Amino acid sequence: MKLSVVLAVAFALLVGGSLFSSVSEYDDLTLFIQQVVDSGDIEALVRVHFHLVDTENPDSEYEDLKLKIRLVMVGGEDVYVEFFEPEELSGIALVYLSREEVTFSVVDGVPWKQYRSSYQTDLINNLTDQFFNGLLESSNFTWTVSTEDDRRIYMIDPSEQRLRVLGLIGGGGYLPNLMHIHVSFLRREGYFPKIEYVKITDRVGDEYLLVEVDEFKTVVDRSIFTDLRGKYYETFQK
Repeated sequence: MKLSVVLAVAFALLVGGSLFSSVSEYDDLTLFIQQVVDSGDIEALVRVHFHLVDTENPDSEYEDLKLKIRLVMVGGEDVYVEFFEPEELSGIALVYLSREEVTFSVVDGVPWKQYRSSYQTDLINNLTDQFFNGLLESSNFTWTVSTEDDRRIYMIDPSEQRLRVLGLIGGGGYLPNLMHIHVSFLRREGYFPKIEYVKITDRVGDEYLLVEVDEFKTVVDRSIFTDLRGKYYETFQK
């Protein structure tokens, strides 16, 4: 499922009011999704913090991993991820070219290793489809909104009724109906809402993924993928 399709569906649900009883509370989220859908492109500088149970170290309960990356996506298809932190990953980038169905790494601007597998691509697409299908199923979650002077936080929490059903049938898994998803927007009158962070926690809230957005724009220089495609095809000439 393309990102643009997912966002278009979400936007349609927002506008149609099928998910929400008070549309005015969702103006910031609606404007943000509309902005992304209209453009189809994303460029963001984000800090990613993983806080996970450390299963290999008995002396430590949790393991923390922090990344700083630049994400560029065009048309919800071609993807470029450049690492800045930690230092060990600095200068490394990953590229996915949709038309070629290829993923390859770039080290200091030079194509390095290719990972080409239609099976992996299909698997990722299937997982993405399942994730967003679950997220857009209203019986799986409840929506609440917290409004402050300069920010608005949308909280998508598991439906207690749904969790009880899953418990009875022995279901489970790392799916939207077992997650808490909180999305925060900074608000400023006369400006589009600015996404501040996305936080995804597990069912009990011990483990989490926090994505803090330092920069976000929907005007992207698409020539970056023209250059990357050129570098990719040059590897066949060596």
